[in-house]
Amino acid sequence: MKKRRRPNFLAIFLFLCILIGIFILVSYLYNKEQKRKILSSVENEIMEVNNYYLYGTHFNVEGRINGISLNNIKDVKFTLVDISQKEKEYDAIYEIEGNELNIATSKLINEGIYLEDIKSGKYFLFLKIKYSNSEIKYYSMRNNTNYQDLEYYTITKNKTNKKIDIGFDNFKSDDKDKPYIRFNIAKTKLPTSVYDISIDPGHGGSDPGAISGQYREAEIAMKYCAELKEKLEDLGLKVILTRDGTEDTSQTSKFGVYSVYDFEGRVNIVGRAKVKYNFSVHVNSFDTNTLRGTEIYAPSNASLEIAQSLADNIVKKANTTYSTRNTDKVSDGVYVRTFTDAEIIESAETAQKKGFEPYDITTSTPYLYMIREVGGKTTGAYIDGRNKGLGTNMYYNSNIGVESYLIELGYIINKTDLNNMLNNQTSYVDAISKSIQENICKE
Repeated sequence: MKKRRRPNFLAIFLFLCILIGIFILVSYLYNKEQKRKILSSVENEIMEVNNYYLYGTHFNVEGRINGISLNNIKDVKFTLVDISQKEKEYDAIYEIEGNELNIATSKLINEGIYLEDIKSGKYFLFLKIKYSNSEIKYYSMRNNTNYQDLEYYTITKNKTNKKIDIGFDNFKSDDKDKPYIRFNIAKTKLPTSVYDISIDPGHGGSDPGAISGQYREAEIAMKYCAELKEKLEDLGLKVILTRDGTEDTSQTSKFGVYSVYDFEGRVNIVGRAKVKYNFSVHVNSFDTNTLRGTEIYAPSNASLEIAQSLADNIVKKANTTYSTRNTDKVSDGVYVRTFTDAEIIESAETAQKKGFEPYDITTSTPYLYMIREVGGKTTGAYIDGRNKGLGTNMYYNSNIGVESYLIELGYIINKTDLNNMLNNQTSYVDAISKSIQENICKE
């Protein structure tokens, strides 16, 4: 009887390695040739980028281009072109000024190129102009800012994430350097230091916030945020709290009003976590008990869709009302609070007294620091360390901004509101969770 030959596993292994190597080489050569075709076909004129940023889940770019025909433009778009030359178009806003075309992806900071639904792969971002004679031309982009590559992790969905690297590169064509924006997108495991959402329980430590009898805003906010964290984690989201309720209540507590910009302060916690969204939970107060109801504070120059969803769902599910307060109100339950002229003057006077250069504040700058400071340059963050009594926001000048909302659940000095907040917590939390699920966890 003949002996059966054993398979030569080493030979099989080497054969598979050769096949894999051939596949990698063919893919590399194909991608290289496709890249050459794509970038060689764009026009010689370049869009000069003077601003680009991430805010929440969106990427935006702004710039100008000259030296092109401006008289017969029919339509302007941004387009992501993958290596197989398939396109995904995005609206552009533009205006002609002299011999220049000024272009941007959006007027609103939380709109533009939505990053969550782009499939894995390699892409190039171009300006695409359609002319009235049916001609279509593509233009690449050059970085005229001091900012470098961006790194973005998508919201966790079905326990999966993608990493998106966005940066500027150069391609040599006809002995000329042709600059362009690249998007490299691949599935990844979320790093331990990166989170989807941060929840910020208002006040804490030596700062109790608003008080009514035995009730403290900081304690109410902490209970709400702990339950909200559990709800969001049940949705599969990775969530970080800016405090956990165990902080020291002494005057040296790091959670005091004047230490929010410390290294372990809530502003820098949010920035380090690379979250896309932040939700600060507070309880309102006023010098009269006639005001009541829920208020949602939103960033300026932003779409208010999420803010309105939060207000509507809380009113529907938590047996409460939209706030009766009219100052800073933009719609039912939604508010945008920016600096007033008087507050800008006061800030400048404070700077002069303390001997530092006044901050660059306008009437469009968000007043609430947990909206302004976590948004970086996009929301006008300015705590840069010049005021020695405030610490430093390490991300004040970042072009990666966190989309942030401040929720005032109700008025602690109004008996109806207070009783509802104390006895109906889960309904409030369910309402906030529902808005997050509908607007942020969407496929």
